[in-house]
Amino acid sequence: MSFFPTLSQMKSYTSYLSQYIKNINLSTQQSYRPARELGEITQKIGGLFLPAHAFTPHKSLFGSCGDSLKAVFSDFAPFVKVLELGLSSDSQMADCISELHRLTFVSNSDAHSLATIGREYNIFELAEPTFKAVKEALFKENGRLVANFGLDPKLGKYHRSFCEDCQQTLVDIDWLGCCPFCSGKKIVKGVYDRLLEISDSESFSSAPERPPYYYQIPLSFLPGVGPKTIKKLISYFGTEMEVLHRAGLDELTQVVGREIAELIDKARHGQLDISPGGGGIYGKVTAT
Repeated sequence: MSFFPTLSQMKSYTSYLSQYIKNINLSTQQSYRPARELGEITQKIGGLFLPAHAFTPHKSLFGSCGDSLKAVFSDFAPFVKVLELGLSSDSQMADCISELHRLTFVSNSDAHSLATIGREYNIFELAEPTFKAVKEALFKENGRLVANFGLDPKLGKYHRSFCEDCQQTLVDIDWLGCCPFCSGKKIVKGVYDRLLEISDSESFSSAPERPPYYYQIPLSFLPGVGPKTIKKLISYFGTEMEVLHRAGLDELTQVVGREIAELIDKARHGQLDISPGGGGIYGKVTAT
């Protein structure tokens, strides 16, 4: 993922990519260029480069490309200073790889639709709200990233391994290359299982001085909370973040009733059961 402070720099990057992409105007095009080369050209133009959805299966940095930064980026690896975690992992999970301890982790939602923008985000402490200040904070030069907010990783689409033949999520099962339920071999390896495979740590725990990672369960994931209820909550409180993190239980009760208010409060305090997602299917929340 490459970010640039000016439109002219963005155009320079687009001009470079257009040599390798048939239709540069489509958002889902693939360049088929080495990751190192993409990082180098971004750096040369003056942008910010970071691997995104770093552990997701199929085409991500650790999901399928390699087991280390060095293996994927070669001599550009030391210049990789920021990593986007993806929906199916968090700081504790990513820090099971010791070479990542020096990196800043960000949690960012895909901008595929307005409804999902903001389900993952970061809080910064900056001298001023500029590209330069954000970049310096990410590089730990000036300012700082204060906190990450994101889904509980279990809600992510690729948290655990999944059998595409029988549509079973393989949780805490030693599947050894084939599904224990149907003997199928079309297994999509989950982020959790992939990290266990390449980890050089005995457990999932955040590196020292890592900013806190706060879980949040979007309203749309809560059972019994539909579009009308969400619209009612946001109309009253202003934003979904206000509902999820700050609105009091009594105030929530006045707006949507006791049952839903208590559900939101339980989600806020990590008191709901979650069936983990896998194979491109989100995890599910169960009221207890």
